[in-house]
Amino acid sequence: MLRTAGLAREVLDRARRRRVNWPQPREEDSESLSAAFASVSEFMNRTTKECEKYYSSVPACRCKENEIKHVCRYHSRQASENLLKAMEKEKNKTSPVSSPATTPQHGREASKDIYIEVFPGTYSVTATSEDMVKQTHVVDITAGQSIDLTFSL
Repeated sequence: MLRTAGLAREVLDRARRRRVNWPQPREEDSESLSAAFASVSEFMNRTTKECEKYYSSVPACRCKENEIKHVCRYHSRQASENLLKAMEKEKNKTSPVSSPATTPQHGREASKDIYIEVFPGTYSVTATSEDMVKQTHVVDITAGQSIDLTFSL
């Protein structure tokens, strides 16, 4: 028992000598971090638009199952509906029996779904419309939690 206590004391002394004095965060660091997040967000938005442009130019019959899942999961509801309608048209061209026509829904703009994984913490999420109207939600995320945010812009 005496030997264990001595070893524990040695380990504690070594840990005290190795203590790190972390520098206090500077305001410049938070500004550069905010700029980095803004840059990543802008890149994701641009990439999404390019991806939507690509899938709107590809015939639906040439899309593989994983591409269809991708469009339905990561792109706007309108892009998903357009792809599914185009696939239905292709199916009807090759099929002797036609299915009943579907009526498009009017009166509401298509929404854009975005999925982002983050560490637990408090976040401020801001969405900006094309005419520069902003809306912000502040959320507190715990480990394993999933939150849906709806912006009315």
